[in-house]
Amino acid sequence: MERLLINPDELKDAQSIGYNHAVIENGEFSMAGQVAMDADGEIVGDDIASQARRAYENLGHLLAAIGKEFADVTKVTTHIVDPHSNYHAGYKDVYWETFAEPYPSHTVLGVHQLAHEDYLVEIEVDLALTAADVDAIEPDGDVVRRVTR
Repeated sequence: MERLLINPDELKDAQSIGYNHAVIENGEFSMAGQVAMDADGEIVGDDIASQARRAYENLGHLLAAIGKEFADVTKVTTHIVDPHSNYHAGYKDVYWETFAEPYPSHTVLGVHQLAHEDYLVEIEVDLALTAADVDAIEPDGDVVRRVTR
């Protein structure tokens, strides 16, 4: 069985700490949640809007690595610390900057804390990939790597 491992250079080196940013297998796209982290592992921003922008920027790099864009997203799952305050006070504006009609489905989950105490938001997306979509992805051995398991 073949897998595509997706790890854009613009994102932290996930493989060095035991995971991949995204995996495609049997046409299914699975991804790690994206946060406001730069390639050096530093947190970007101290408010919900700046952190959401960076998390979506990271998602954009992930999508671009496989020839996709935000218009291809079918579902968004957002984990927000203190959603009663942060959803309307910054996150929702960034969501609307990122997506246009027809909007993907969207689930917002409130959490007490994320993996680091300074993270305010973590975002995951789903994509529908056809066999042709997967065939069009060109592994380069670095950002997109094909492995057999």
